[in-house]
Amino acid sequence: GGPPPFSPDDFIDIYVEDDRVFVVLDQRFERPPRLTAPEAAALWASAQLLRPAARTALASAQEKLFAAVPESAREPFERLAERGGSEAAPMDELLEPLSRAAREGREVEFDYLAAGRDKSERRTVRPYAAYLHRGHWYLAGFCLVRQDDRLFRVDRIRSLLLTERTFRERKEVRAETGARSGVSARIRFSPTAAPWVRERFAEQAKALPDGGVEVELQGATRDWIVSYVLSFGGEAKVVEPAFLRDAVGETARRIVAAIG
Repeated sequence: GGPPPFSPDDFIDIYVEDDRVFVVLDQRFERPPRLTAPEAAALWASAQLLRPAARTALASAQEKLFAAVPESAREPFERLAERGGSEAAPMDELLEPLSRAAREGREVEFDYLAAGRDKSERRTVRPYAAYLHRGHWYLAGFCLVRQDDRLFRVDRIRSLLLTERTFRERKEVRAETGARSGVSARIRFSPTAAPWVRERFAEQAKALPDGGVEVELQGATRDWIVSYVLSFGGEAKVVEPAFLRDAVGETARRIVAAIG
């Protein structure tokens, strides 16, 4: 989609004809956009939220963006990689087979360390979907051990085995079913970003007198909130808690100092 305050249909026209999907790009896409260093850092930080899906086209685009940045300005990108992608490495080898198992309807087995437990347990699961929700990757599926639908944090999965056993039962999964663990934050968006935020959060976006909006996020991680706010390139700020507001400011100052 387009950047705030534009919606996707401002830049992309999509229509279906004879069971084929056609995409018509805006003429402004005929030439690659020229980004300033802060814009590139904000774009890269947003993509970093999806870093565990390392075999996707997004990862390739992220690598190209990094390669186009002058060496003298790469330090903030590397810092964001360490902070925003701290969970990425152990999940790189998990998400691809989990997503494939969900697509192909194949059971998986893995050791799972539940929150508050000091010992992992072997689980057999019929996966529905793997998705990113507020800074964490989750696997939704039917657990044959518990005989119930369950939600699993992917970073707590070990010794994954993709079996040849298949199943037919499928269920649509929404990200809102994600766990509520994490921190809460109140974020204020400028009038420029407000249309996009209202489209994304609907009734959760509280209108402000100046035309901006505020949204309260619950169950998010610290690093996710920092990357999310920075991705708006100055059009968003943390109102509370103070430690998250300070974290966003500190990260932004490091980026500016590094790129000069």
